[in-house]
Amino acid sequence: MSLLDPEFWNSLTMLGYAGVFSASLLGSLLPFVSGPYIPPILIGIIAGRLEPIPTALISAAGAASGKLILFNIFKGGRRLLSRESLERLAPLERLIKRYGWIAILVTAATPVPDDVVYLLIAVGGYRNAHFWPLVFAGKLFITTVVAYAALYWTDLTCLLIDCGPAGLNPGSALILAALSAGAAMVLVYIVTRFDWQRVLNRLGLQA
Repeated sequence: MSLLDPEFWNSLTMLGYAGVFSASLLGSLLPFVSGPYIPPILIGIIAGRLEPIPTALISAAGAASGKLILFNIFKGGRRLLSRESLERLAPLERLIKRYGWIAILVTAATPVPDDVVYLLIAVGGYRNAHFWPLVFAGKLFITTVVAYAALYWTDLTCLLIDCGPAGLNPGSALILAALSAGAAMVLVYIVTRFDWQRVLNRLGLQA
């Protein structure tokens, strides 16, 4: 059974809260794919097996842990950059360390693929100790919204998941992931070519 098979994610609901954590952890390890762990939350709560608050907390913890692993993989890409590229990035890194928390928190709280932002933040050398709590807070927001939507707006939720096997269409997910990954790689290349001190000076920003 493929990780992009909706049946796989839905089957995790049978494991209760452990399944929710596993779905969130594994789903967050799939780079540039958005929210495959959401259907298990919805189905588990609609079926009456799970409670909203612990489900939201456990799912957020799993998602943040998965993103932290992926973040460190992205950060390892810094070793591939030349000394000249790192010198050009230095002013941007200082700006990211000051304001990057906003981008992390906002993207974590939305259902869009957030790995493009995390890739750039990782290349900018953002600290692990700050990354996990921010992602957890953002993911807690969205998982709480999803959990209570499943509890109080069952009819609407059923339309989204068809009250049964749903989730990602494997072909569409792979296409979206490939496009997002390609765009991220191009963006990183462009970012490393800029003279960021000059760019920030023209924008009137102090790094």
